[in-house]
Amino acid sequence: MPQGSAAKKTRLAQAALVCGEAFQRSAERFIPRIRAINENSSTVMSDELGDLVACATNLAFALELYLKALLAQLDLPVPQNHDLRALFDGLPQPVRVLIERTYLEALPDDVRVLGGRTTVVLACGPLERPRFEDSNASPALPDLLARSKDLFQSWRYAFEFSQPDGSPYQFRRFEYGFLRRAAEVMRVEVTVRLSEAGVIPLPDPLPVRS
Repeated sequence: MPQGSAAKKTRLAQAALVCGEAFQRSAERFIPRIRAINENSSTVMSDELGDLVACATNLAFALELYLKALLAQLDLPVPQNHDLRALFDGLPQPVRVLIERTYLEALPDDVRVLGGRTTVVLACGPLERPRFEDSNASPALPDLLARSKDLFQSWRYAFEFSQPDGSPYQFRRFEYGFLRRAAEVMRVEVTVRLSEAGVIPLPDPLPVRS
């Protein structure tokens, strides 16, 4: 093999699925506690910060693995990056449309269960309490994935931050309410496709998809 050449990788969609499910389960355990997080100084570190960072990182990685599982199952190129929007855009349009429709149909029930709160923001900066602006960001799946495209990288390095121009704070937004639904819809889509292909047994009961 010539020096510097990269060996072709074999990617197992089933392995990506079971690993994604493990990361998703880990994230799900903390999501009900997010609403109870106390706001405090960034110099007062508690276990809540570590749990929140782990939750965001694990959920982002679950999404990445489900998307890469879908690409591998469809025999499509799997980019070697963590960009959630780019991975989603690599899926065929009919698959994207199906996932988006299922996600939007299920979202209202999820938001209701979470009491209407779907987002938490981490502000890194001075001791003074920052002023948060209400977000009217679109819940549409492509927009959500674009905003969260680097979630895995940005949240696992939450211990370091840079002060942006024009603001004393660096904000990290975790739209857990929307992202947990996106992850579940993609998990079901991977499961159904692998079941239909005979790669894994049919779940009992079979996950519902629109």
